[in-house]
Amino acid sequence: MVLVSILGQIAGFLIFIGFIFLIVKSVKLNPSQFELLEGEEILKNVKGDYWQWTLGQEVQNSGEFAFTNQRIMFRSTFQWFGGLNIEISYREIVSVEKANVKGIMPVAFIIKTANGDSYKFAIMKRHIYIDLIESILKKGSEEN
Repeated sequence: MVLVSILGQIAGFLIFIGFIFLIVKSVKLNPSQFELLEGEEILKNVKGDYWQWTLGQEVQNSGEFAFTNQRIMFRSTFQWFGGLNIEISYREIVSVEKANVKGIMPVAFIIKTANGDSYKFAIMKRHIYIDLIESILKKGSEEN
């Protein structure tokens, strides 16, 4: 009976440590996880979500964004089993539109690409990132 109690306490402690690890991992930024191309630099690094339609409903994927001078990258928080990784070159973007999460929370924006793909991202203070994307797109169109 004592052995079962001790094993239960150890298991409870390990679960507690696991939750602490997950909380710290989900709050702390980790820009080193993004592999940069030659001449590429991270302009903004922030936590946020990617929303996608799966089985008729919108599903949230929490993770981290790196807005670089060449592209937007997203990596889901949990990279077990491959994780979710998205890379969008600014050259592919045709529009950026404000959107809501679940129809009510005004923190999202949708990026549409030339090949017809659409990505819904949610980041607090979305205007900062929309402005950043639009300024890079404007700069790119002026250079061409």
